[in-house]
Amino acid sequence: MSRLDDIINIAAHRFSTGAIEQAVASHPDIAKCAVVGIPDSLKGHLPFAFVTLSTQHHSLSAVLDEVFFREVQRNVREQIGPIASLGGMIQGKDMIPKTRNGKTLRRVLRELIENATHNEFEKEVQVPTTIEDADVIDVARVKIKEYFSYKRKDLHKAPETRAKL
Repeated sequence: MSRLDDIINIAAHRFSTGAIEQAVASHPDIAKCAVVGIPDSLKGHLPFAFVTLSTQHHSLSAVLDEVFFREVQRNVREQIGPIASLGGMIQGKDMIPKTRNGKTLRRVLRELIENATHNEFEKEVQVPTTIEDADVIDVARVKIKEYFSYKRKDLHKAPETRAKL
């Protein structure tokens, strides 16, 4: 059985994050990736990829150029289907949190992304004690903030508003 954080509901279709990750990672310049759902007002969620590029193609910016993004998007559309098109992609080194056993902590990445859609970049997320390196969370937070402060700020809006306490 799949875990809840390994499934994304996109326009009433259920997709495995593992399958989408496999399609994203099929690009020769991507060394590692993790996929989570980002809230979307039309489809409910969209797949959002965190990628680490291979060393010869390392870039400092969190935002990848449009040509590269379209290449990865084409892989996902061909291997999974057009409904599973990526909603976005962030590039960075050492930003994918893992447990000591090597399991990707998608829940933490999903919380960071959901907070970002509400402009709550500094909001604390629940990090399990089994995390291998807690500093990875801060790296991911900085990359997410860079991504959302770039030209994408209007692209990802939260479908609902949170009540301020």
